[in-house]
Amino acid sequence: MATKAYRRFVQRTEDYNSDLELCDLLVRQFFVAQNSRVTVAEALGSSSLQHPHLGRRQNSKQSREIVGYHLKATLCAAFIKDLFEDFSEFLSETLTKAAMKGIDPARFIGNVKLEIHAADILGAGNWDAVVRMISDALFRKLENERNTKDLIEKASVRIGLQLDASTLGAAMPFLDARHMLVHRDGKTDEKYRRDYPNVRVRSDKIVVDFQFVSAAKNSVMALAEHIDDSVIARNLVRTQDMDGQRAP
Repeated sequence: MATKAYRRFVQRTEDYNSDLELCDLLVRQFFVAQNSRVTVAEALGSSSLQHPHLGRRQNSKQSREIVGYHLKATLCAAFIKDLFEDFSEFLSETLTKAAMKGIDPARFIGNVKLEIHAADILGAGNWDAVVRMISDALFRKLENERNTKDLIEKASVRIGLQLDASTLGAAMPFLDARHMLVHRDGKTDEKYRRDYPNVRVRSDKIVVDFQFVSAAKNSVMALAEHIDDSVIARNLVRTQDMDGQRAP
C-alpha cells in the first residue's frame, strides 16, 4: 500500500529518470559522430542562424565533448534541484493529510506562531481547506529555518513519527546539495565537506554526474518510502488519500 502523495513523488522521479536516460543515449551518439569541417549546428542538420551558439563550434571531438558533458552536468544538477522540490512537496502533503486524518493539535503546531486571518478561515469553504491552510503555513515556517534536516525531523515529530536515523542520514548529502547548486553553483563550503566527506568534489565543487544522481534518487526515495510506511503504520492517512499497491 502507498499514499497518493508518495505515488506522485515516485512518478515524477521516474519521469526525470527517462530524461536522464534519453540525454545519456543522445550524448553518447553525439560523441561518436564523425568529425567534419562544418559547425556542430550544421552537422546536426541545422544552421548557424538557427542555432548560433552551436554555429560557433567546429564539429570536432573536443568541441562535441565540451557541449555534451556540459549538457549532462546541467541536466543532472536540475535533477537534484527538482528531487529536493518534489520531496518537499511530498513531505508537506504528508503533513497536511495526517492533520486531516486527525492528530493532536498542540503537538502539530508546537511552539510555532502562525498569523492566519479570520476572513481567510471563513473563506476557506470547508474544514479540509482550513486544515490545509494551517498546515501549509506551518510548513513554510519550518522551511524558513533553512535547515533541511531540522525541517524533516520537526515535520515528522508533529505527526508522531520517529524516523530511522540511518535512512535520514543517507539522504541528507543529496538534499543539502540542492542549496549548494542553487546558491553556490555547486561549490561546497567547509561545513558541507566536513559533514559529507564521501561526496566527491573537484575544486570544492560537487561532482554532479549520473553516479551522484543515481545515489541521490535511491537515498531520497528510500527516505520517502520510510516516511510513507510510517504514516500508514500509524494510521495517519485517510482511505481516500491511499492509492493501492506500493509503486515498484
